[in-house]
Amino acid sequence: MTRILIAILASGAVFAQTAFEVASIKPSDPAARQGIDFRVLPGGLLRVTNLTADVLIREAYGVKRYQISGGPSWLESDRFDIAAKAEGDPSREQMMAMLRRLLEGRFQLKVHRENKEGSVYALVVTKGGSKLKEPKKDDQPAFVRLGRTGAVTENALTYVMWGHKASLSLIAERLSGELEKPVTDRTGINGEFDFRLEYAADEAHPENGSSLFTAIQEQLGLKLESTKGPIETLIIDHAEKPSAN
Repeated sequence: MTRILIAILASGAVFAQTAFEVASIKPSDPAARQGIDFRVLPGGLLRVTNLTADVLIREAYGVKRYQISGGPSWLESDRFDIAAKAEGDPSREQMMAMLRRLLEGRFQLKVHRENKEGSVYALVVTKGGSKLKEPKKDDQPAFVRLGRTGAVTENALTYVMWGHKASLSLIAERLSGELEKPVTDRTGINGEFDFRLEYAADEAHPENGSSLFTAIQEQLGLKLESTKGPIETLIIDHAEKPSAN
């Protein structure tokens, strides 16, 4: 019984933690030509390199770009480096709660959520029917990934989205990220599927492939219909640039 009680108290101590033990925030060095990075590492470490506050807010609050409204323009232009350490080995969810606390303290961030009516997409099945394939039987978890074709030193020719054991809701979620608008699954199709979708990276060059909208119809037997609907939106009421420390 004593051991169980100690374990419960220890677990509670970890979950009760709401802030990083130490955290350093400083403007990124524009002359360093460093890449961008956002990493939550084992041992309660958070490493951020050359990212805007807008991206930090999206990660911390679990929203996409189209779900953020308001705030000063520097949120999308000024870049920051962050090095933070939490006690123990908290989960990513706990780390994001601490990042929210950090943004509230150092950036004086104040936000609220509300639903706004806006333009959304409905994912439906075409008259010809779905072309999704039954998944291969293996031990891999479900995923949807995005790649590209063309030389890495040049602009992409096409984008390739492929999935394994993907539900229609997972496909819709990934499409919403690419289109920067909510995509709702209205196909009525249940189950998991494998798929591959390739489309032109630049619609101004149709010789490289079909647009995303056309490719979805031709290759997946699905269609995106524009409609109106509620969008959960994170409203930024106030934000200030942090002092370097």
